[in-house]
Amino acid sequence: MIPPSPFRLWAALFAVLLSLCATAAQALDRRVIPLSNLRDGPPEAVLNGETDSVALRVFIPPTGPLSSVLLTLSYENGIDILPEKGTLAVFINGAAVAELPLAAFKGPVNAAISLPASLMRPGENQIVFEANAQHRAICTVRGTFDLWARVNLAASSLTLEAEGTAPEPDLAMMRQLLVASDRTRDPLTILKAGADIDADHLGWGAIVAQSYGLLLGDQSPRVVARPIPLGKAGSAPPALDSLPGLGSKNILIGTRDQIAPLLGEARAAAITGPFLAVYPVPGPVPGAGATPGAFLAVVSGRNPAEVDQAVARLSDVNRPLPTQSAVIVTDVGASAAPPREVQEEGRYRLSDLGFSTVQHDGYRYTGHVTLTLPTGYAPVSDRAVLFHVNGAFEGNLGPGAILNVRVNGRAASAMEIDKRSSGAIENGEMQLPMTLFRPGPNIIDIEAELPPASGADCVFAVRRPRFTLQDNSSLEIPGFARLVTLPNLATTAQTAYPYGGMAGRDPAPSFDLVVVGKEAPWFGAAWTMAARLAQRSGDLLRLVPAVGWDGAPDGNALIVGPVAALPQAAFASAPLPADRLAGLLEAGALIAQASARGEPMAAAERRALVDRLRGAWTGVGANGRAGVAARPAPVSAPVDSGGAQNRWQRMAGDGKSGASATSGWAPDWARRGMAMVARYVNHWTVVDTPVDVVALTENTETLPEAALLQYHAPGSEALTWTVLTASDTRSLDRALRSLGDGGLWDKLRGGGGLWSSVSPSMTVLEAPRPYQIILNPFDIGNVILILARNLSQRLELLFGLLLGTAVVLTVSMRMLLRGGHAERNHKEQDGP
Repeated sequence: MIPPSPFRLWAALFAVLLSLCATAAQALDRRVIPLSNLRDGPPEAVLNGETDSVALRVFIPPTGPLSSVLLTLSYENGIDILPEKGTLAVFINGAAVAELPLAAFKGPVNAAISLPASLMRPGENQIVFEANAQHRAICTVRGTFDLWARVNLAASSLTLEAEGTAPEPDLAMMRQLLVASDRTRDPLTILKAGADIDADHLGWGAIVAQSYGLLLGDQSPRVVARPIPLGKAGSAPPALDSLPGLGSKNILIGTRDQIAPLLGEARAAAITGPFLAVYPVPGPVPGAGATPGAFLAVVSGRNPAEVDQAVARLSDVNRPLPTQSAVIVTDVGASAAPPREVQEEGRYRLSDLGFSTVQHDGYRYTGHVTLTLPTGYAPVSDRAVLFHVNGAFEGNLGPGAILNVRVNGRAASAMEIDKRSSGAIENGEMQLPMTLFRPGPNIIDIEAELPPASGADCVFAVRRPRFTLQDNSSLEIPGFARLVTLPNLATTAQTAYPYGGMAGRDPAPSFDLVVVGKEAPWFGAAWTMAARLAQRSGDLLRLVPAVGWDGAPDGNALIVGPVAALPQAAFASAPLPADRLAGLLEAGALIAQASARGEPMAAAERRALVDRLRGAWTGVGANGRAGVAARPAPVSAPVDSGGAQNRWQRMAGDGKSGASATSGWAPDWARRGMAMVARYVNHWTVVDTPVDVVALTENTETLPEAALLQYHAPGSEALTWTVLTASDTRSLDRALRSLGDGGLWDKLRGGGGLWSSVSPSMTVLEAPRPYQIILNPFDIGNVILILARNLSQRLELLFGLLLGTAVVLTVSMRMLLRGGHAERNHKEQDGP
């Protein structure tokens, strides 16, 4: 027997080592979470002034035991910060893990922080950056504005390594997987067996998308639709385990018969009732490009009614799901959602609003308080929210010590502190105009400026001034009217009205969700909008789905579709005529598409495009609508108007408008009377302002490629239609990304918003024909406040009312005096 050569022994040993390394790589679960995944908007966290902090929430998905946690940061700071006195502290779940010097004034500095594995846990975790800075030479209030530090979130990350592979998903951990920070930017994919999406799947997807939005909290949801063609007769459909191109979060919805070709016989046989299941998505080795823990959930039943129950159970975010991978749903009853926190009329301590007592040493302090007001908040202009301040200014202060308050970025009030009060503030009163507040969240910025008595040396300063703000300070909200003026996309963006609840706890009226257009991206856009509105409402919305334009909706409606396919009836009351809107969006799509390809359109080409656009409008009359050819309504998809539509209406409830939802007990004549009052109130207080469409083409750098319009629905009732449209699906996808990730959602105002993915700006259209809805119309106090509000806004009406009252009193007194004089004369004539 010939012994093996040394070369063969070394080759065999090398092969064994390679196999061991490959096995170890497969057993290592490694997750990299960019910190830019943790918040919307620009990928940076900026800290200003002497002391500032930024908090980020990170959701860690279920993994094996963590063996290594590494936080990598890239940050820089201003040159005016004194390095010896400047620090950037990092806290993880309340524990201090690092204190980095603020000496990165020459450029970005990278830092790697190894964390104890026991410090992080599956679920929600918090990362806090806290900057403490001091100026090199200018120790004054002005010098604090030169102090800044910036963390580059896109270049910073949290790396988690766990032993073993990701655990097999079950229903209980599916919600953690949906919000996991390592896949926040991945969309939720809703699958449908078959090439076309019908009304049932539109409604089911909308409910699931809403629950996804509620789970995400304040981060932008993105939902996409993906029909799976089953192929021709005789060809085998794709198997569930081998569906190509699945994302990290997938949900398949449908009846058993619809999805059985994808599930296979064994799995389909288990669907004997409302059915929920979750399966892992097979993919490449973790760390080789795939997201570990990807899953596919199945929501099904033997018939549409059972699918309704399964969808409702999956979407009930107030109850945990069972720790099983597949289950027949038995507890289908909906749980009551906790009431959303809103502040009504009354007095609230800052501690009730989540603020804690603070002591600040330095020259400028800035704090924030959030005050959430209910939908329908309508301020009376001569009233003010009273801010009762308890605090103190200490130290050797110079003249000009002041406490400033801003509401939603606008100056509201100021209080000067002098030595006569010894710097103490006890129940100091500041009046914040009610008109600065709005429905939904309001940010109140409290800023204290503490100038020193004289110029101080920054290096040898012994004690800096101190400001203390007590959490027993309070905000006193006076009575306000419950009135909504629509169209107003700001109200919809902040509170979801008229599609969401009206006061944070009132039941929401149902509305029609209409999708016109057969391509999947339009359905994904409708689901994304429903998810966004549910976030603002704080609860699931009630809707009736419809695919295609099968007659005008008879209630509040959210309509999504390509501008060329929407019928003329959909734009009967829109702020823009249909043909002009279509021309604008098509031209904007051409410019945006050229920029997306990296070949921006030349200025001369853009100008020629605008000139052709204006030339096509020359036949339009003065009202902006003459000469518009009415397009025939697109052929709608077949709808089971007898079964599916009635089922969705029963699930959504009978209420089709805010008025009927809040005053169903009232007789019809009373509701008609209040509607007439609302129309008169509207006539007194609003002005018809037509939109200058030509002005929208003045800036040829960018033309809009998408539009979100809101306007009065045709008819006499105060109903609202909101239309999301674009020229094609690629423009729609780009526009939705910029609407969410670009932060344009919070810039929505008035009766319409037009925007392009090329520029992070929103063109706001003023509401051309505003109308008002009185909430609580049979509350006499509310009606009195509405009258007081409207009279204070229209001084000429108030003056006319006072003048008319004076005239009536004068005439009455004159008639009474004349009558008394005549009677006295008659008695004198009849005397003895």
